[in-house]
Amino acid sequence: MKNEGCCKIYFATSSFFASKLEVVQSSSATIAVLQNFATQAGPDGVTSILGLAGAIPVLLGDNIGTTITALLASIGQSKDAKRTALAHCIFNISGSLAFVWFVKPYAALIQQISPKGAEVDVISRQIANAHTGFNLCMTIVWTILLGVMVKIVMKLIPDGDSKEKNPSEPLYLDYNVTNQAAAALQLAAKEVFHCSHIVKEMLKKIADNVSSEKNEDLEEIQIDAEVVKKLNSKITDYLVELFSGSVLTEEQATQTAKMMYVLSDIERIGILCEDIADSLKDHLEKKYDFTQEAIQELEKSLQMIHKMYSETIQIMESGEQEKAVEMLKQKDQIIDLDINMRKAHMSRVASGICSPNLTMPFSQVLHCIDRIGNSCVNITEAISGQIDFSYFMIEKNQ
Repeated sequence: MKNEGCCKIYFATSSFFASKLEVVQSSSATIAVLQNFATQAGPDGVTSILGLAGAIPVLLGDNIGTTITALLASIGQSKDAKRTALAHCIFNISGSLAFVWFVKPYAALIQQISPKGAEVDVISRQIANAHTGFNLCMTIVWTILLGVMVKIVMKLIPDGDSKEKNPSEPLYLDYNVTNQAAAALQLAAKEVFHCSHIVKEMLKKIADNVSSEKNEDLEEIQIDAEVVKKLNSKITDYLVELFSGSVLTEEQATQTAKMMYVLSDIERIGILCEDIADSLKDHLEKKYDFTQEAIQELEKSLQMIHKMYSETIQIMESGEQEKAVEMLKQKDQIIDLDINMRKAHMSRVASGICSPNLTMPFSQVLHCIDRIGNSCVNITEAISGQIDFSYFMIEKNQ
């Protein structure tokens, strides 16, 4: 049983048996079976009927078989989950293919560093040491070659053409983990951040295009607004499923309700951005004509609101309470901004610089800016006293 031909048979077949057992249990099951079998004495009552050189190929096959678990678990999962399973396969299969050429010298090394005694008495320990040595060596090798591993995995499971992705589809939500509250809530929080950054870009486009003579960016804002609405709906549905599934603790349910409150303000800002874009499009289409002074004031106020919202999102992601308190002090600035701009407009109307007909569209834009500022304050108030998004992040809680 110790000859090289038997070793090759063990190596070729053990992966199959390990995979069958692995569907039910971990690889430790097949290792335990291997150890029990190896402790059976031969005719002399001292040596193992298998021997360490015969056990190592079976051990290597077992490492290949254990990849079945990761592959099965990745079915129907995200690309990142599939990549993790693939990396696990590469790790074990590459190691097994490398070690199989050095079975005898590796067995001799393990025997040297393991306890001495009758083979049937020490072979279980030798098999355990061989398994540990294999994983330790491959961990060192693949740590050094981590960049190579990443390239291989990304080559086999690429991202694909981002242009083909539907922007209305969530990036993070995964209904396969809705029975795992902590993981599902982290994905939902990441999706909220994703949605908030889309709104941030919308505000930037508006601030940059107040004085522009092109419609393209304004039309993009309207498209982005529809994306935000759809994402908000899907995030809400996802969170409602968590509620209905009764998987949330009382504290998780409370924090989730507050997350939905913040999400509603983010969606509201997106809708207000769309309303401002509509007003600016009407201006470009000459349905009414803002004066240069009015354009400059709108541009200044929108840049201020964009900065305020950007700081709000930064606070939401970092959870820095001190900055939240500072942000709340800007509430009065928003009120003053609205009052001063309305006053300046009425002054221009009185002096004949602006037409009275511009009062309604100009006031509508100011109203939207004021409401965006209020929503920023609402989000900041929620962060400062009610919700901490780091609560949802598993990595930060560990």
